[in-house]
Amino acid sequence: GIGIFFALFGASRLFIAIDKCMTIVYRLPQRTFLRQNLLAFGMLFLFIIIIPIMLAASSAPTALISIIPGGSGRFGTFLAGMIFSLFFGFIFFESIYLFVPNKKMSFKVTWCGALVVAGTLEIFIIFFPLYVRNFMANYGG
Repeated sequence: GIGIFFALFGASRLFIAIDKCMTIVYRLPQRTFLRQNLLAFGMLFLFIIIIPIMLAASSAPTALISIIPGGSGRFGTFLAGMIFSLFFGFIFFESIYLFVPNKKMSFKVTWCGALVVAGTLEIFIIFFPLYVRNFMANYGG
């Protein structure tokens, strides 16, 4: 009970830090303590929902590759998983860019940044297993 509360509280500090950075970047007044924490917990809840969906969508093609016959079916599955994961990443980062700054932001201004960050995260998700396989073999931890 209490451990879960402190874990959620600690994790929500990420969104408090993002809020403080955006306050500096946009030269905005800070939110009150209560509004800042409500926003942080709301964004944490969104993070808890979306990140597993992104990882599952990105990992599903690997799990399905032995079931699907033919190269084009495998490529289609891989592409669909990537697009699905990219979509949910875009939704997550777009929500950060729209709701975290203490300023009314429009989709027209934020969509490009959210798409770039979601694409970068998708590239990281794809290449991280390759990095672990090739460069972490000598790690003795």
